[in-house]
Amino acid sequence: MLTILILTVLCLVVAAFLYIPKYLDDEQRSRDSSTACKQYRQFLQTAENWNKIGDTTQAKGVYSIAVDLFSKGRCTRIH
Repeated sequence: MLTILILTVLCLVVAAFLYIPKYLDDEQRSRDSSTACKQYRQFLQTAENWNKIGDTTQAKGVYSIAVDLFSKGRCTRIH
C-alpha cells in the first residue's frame, strides 16, 4: 500500500515538472502578444531612438511610459 502511494506521488511530481513549465511559457507568450506588451516594445524602441538623437528628456518620458506598459502587461523584460 505504501509503495502505491509513493509511486502515485512520484508520478504526480513528475507530471507537474513536465506540465507546469509548458503552462507558464504558454501564459507568458499570451501576455507578450497582448496590446500592452506590443506597445511596451514600441515605446522602448522610441525611447532608444530619442536617446540616439540626443533628446534625453523626451527619451526619459517615453521610457517611463514603456515601463508602465511593461508592468501593466506583465511582459517579458527587454529593457
